[in-house]
Amino acid sequence: MYFKEVHRWAAEADRLLPELRHRRVAPVALVRPEADSAAWQGWKTVQAGELTEAVGAELPCSCEFTFDFGEYCVGHLELEFEFTRPVDAPFCFRAKFAETPFELASDFASYHGTLGRGWLQEQEFVYDDPSGVIRLPRRYAFRYLKFRVEAGSDAYRFRLKNICCDTTTSADWSKLPPPAPSCDGLDREIDRIGMATLAACMQECFEDGPKRDRRLWLGDLRLQALANYPSFGNLDLVKRCLLLFAAATGDEGRVPGCLYLKHPLPVAGNLLYDYQVLYGDMLLDYLRASGDREFVRDLWPVAKRQCELGFEEFEDDRLVEREDRWIFIDWQENLEKECAAHGVMIYALERTFELARELGIEAEVLEYPVVAERLRRMAVELWMDRESGFFRCGPDGQISWASQLWMALAGAVPRDQAADLLLRVIAEPAATGPGGPFLHNQMVLALEQFGRHEAARALTRRYWGKMVEFGADTFWEVFVPSEPLRSPYRDPMINSHCHAWSTPVFNFRQSSGVNIPVSGRR
Repeated sequence: MYFKEVHRWAAEADRLLPELRHRRVAPVALVRPEADSAAWQGWKTVQAGELTEAVGAELPCSCEFTFDFGEYCVGHLELEFEFTRPVDAPFCFRAKFAETPFELASDFASYHGTLGRGWLQEQEFVYDDPSGVIRLPRRYAFRYLKFRVEAGSDAYRFRLKNICCDTTTSADWSKLPPPAPSCDGLDREIDRIGMATLAACMQECFEDGPKRDRRLWLGDLRLQALANYPSFGNLDLVKRCLLLFAAATGDEGRVPGCLYLKHPLPVAGNLLYDYQVLYGDMLLDYLRASGDREFVRDLWPVAKRQCELGFEEFEDDRLVEREDRWIFIDWQENLEKECAAHGVMIYALERTFELARELGIEAEVLEYPVVAERLRRMAVELWMDRESGFFRCGPDGQISWASQLWMALAGAVPRDQAADLLLRVIAEPAATGPGGPFLHNQMVLALEQFGRHEAARALTRRYWGKMVEFGADTFWEVFVPSEPLRSPYRDPMINSHCHAWSTPVFNFRQSSGVNIPVSGRR
């Protein structure tokens, strides 16, 4: 172990395991999926009878119903049956859980994606004794439930007495302040859905998605924490997650991209360069939100180590390609990433230096601003197109949101020009834009940081407002309005429709004290 404190950090994280809050949600309607070319992904639901036809009524031994719970639910399904006579064979039923009408209508047997099909929420259950309340052992994330009783004995009939989902979250809704008075109806609807998304992902840690992958991802945590500070304000959950990443650093002291938690120590998964180097950035946000200097000082060596490891991957002030790690930046296909990743490193150095200064230990990292300035000069030399004023990356001189965004945050252009750079790339038809909500959220944050609050609000309304228009209960992992069936996993069935990095609520509330400066030239 690079850090001797990993077991202590893991123990401290365990002590911060949150108590989950429970609320039971019952279905509100019976529905069926119906094809509709005007609906998002080509499907909608329509009413399919009265709820009393399924709940409380005498039912045959073979039957099928689709329940609409009226809202997005994360939790355990509970059912209670009543039989007219003793059951003479095991009682069997099949449950299919779906986040969207498209998923409800999809045939899971045809799945051909790159991720494990175990994430598809369909299962058969067999009970020798179906009396009492049956609580399904696995936690599910859904709005719709297709419930089918397999052919049983003709000797009995049964009633479904009760059905509900015992939902869970570590978010405390009573602590949620209202949106700012300046918010109109659309703002408030985006905020409501964003808060539902965040709460659904706030379980024993900040999960990326409660359907899939149900993991703690570092890049998702960064966005979730920033949304959480002025809303639910659950500082202990952020603290727990920062500790879990510190406890998983391993022999090199490298913070992983994501964690699997059900082990004596958190087990690392996926090395993501642009996630790793921003650990100090997240600590600085937490310090400004909490004022907990003692805790942040304890984890300072982890933040410092990420910058050391990050810069070790540079040769002659350029990032070296490696096969054993992933530069994510965004899901956009064919995105040229070197310029953006270069900017992330500069931003990480500046933010980590800012953290050291607030802790009073900047003498440990006096070289960081010097290195950052050198990398800025290299960025301008390599990628700045003086004629267009854009940073162009790759052999074809690609202009992308990602390159402009991270170069602006890195201070590669003067601060008074940075906001203009962002606004110009958003308006540039030839620019390579985001592949989903993740980079849209980064752009909203960047516009806020450069004081372009109305532009950030307009982008939020234009992009997430479209999801509202398409009927989102929670905000989605993947959303390209012109490509409703787009999936980075080759099959949209596996997409998450409640995802942490799609929570655009940064500009709907008064600041909680998190004031995030950009790096570089003032």
